[in-house]
Amino acid sequence: MINNIKNIKLEEDMFPKTFTNLAEKDFGILFYNEHNKNSYDSNHALIYKNKITDLGLVLDFITEFYTKMNINPNIYQAVEDEGYFKENEDIFKKHGYSVWIEGPNNFMVLTAENNIKSSNQLDIKLATEWDERIATDICIPSNENHEIEVIKNSINCINHRVFIGYAESKAVAIIYFHVSEYDCCRFDYIIISKDYRKKGYAREILSYVTDFCRENNLKNCFQWPAHKTSERICYEAGFRHLFSAEAGRASYNLK
Repeated sequence: MINNIKNIKLEEDMFPKTFTNLAEKDFGILFYNEHNKNSYDSNHALIYKNKITDLGLVLDFITEFYTKMNINPNIYQAVEDEGYFKENEDIFKKHGYSVWIEGPNNFMVLTAENNIKSSNQLDIKLATEWDERIATDICIPSNENHEIEVIKNSINCINHRVFIGYAESKAVAIIYFHVSEYDCCRFDYIIISKDYRKKGYAREILSYVTDFCRENNLKNCFQWPAHKTSERICYEAGFRHLFSAEAGRASYNLK
């Protein structure tokens, strides 16, 4: 159990490396993608408190790195370093950053049976190539434009799986996840097209994908639902609470 938590925390820090560029530094990792500048997950610094002796110098370095590429600097707190950003909020502010905290988020692992009774409204397919309807029918209407490049890259990655749900030839639902080198499987995102929500599509596609994970013996599948409704659906699909952790973020205040 302890190893599972450790691996999941590590994956939660490192997951962007599967779809974006990175530069390793003494204090952490700089993720970046100049072709998708609006994606926070594709463009942020991950810092480790035990690798930093002068936080101010690190913040200035990060600011210069991203602003040179015309990318707004954002910093993620390592999952294991809970509380670090708040403890050093004055230093962040002094160097132009605003700190904010999400959560605590409930990390859930797929360990129980699937209790969702599928309505079979969707034609669900595993994507093997890009389908423009992912952009036109799902991402753009849902104001998730920044995910288009991420999904394109994910389809081309050997350890990623992208499932699309179609209703009457329209793409209306998408789930994508990836199998990690850290002996776990991270559910990256679930999007239901804005005009097709509250129809049971999230339950149906999640049910289908969790069954796929079971049938293919994928271990330690995890996610952290964004809100209580998502958490309830995940529970019905077989996810159970493992641990909770905050997500610490810092964003640079452009002048």
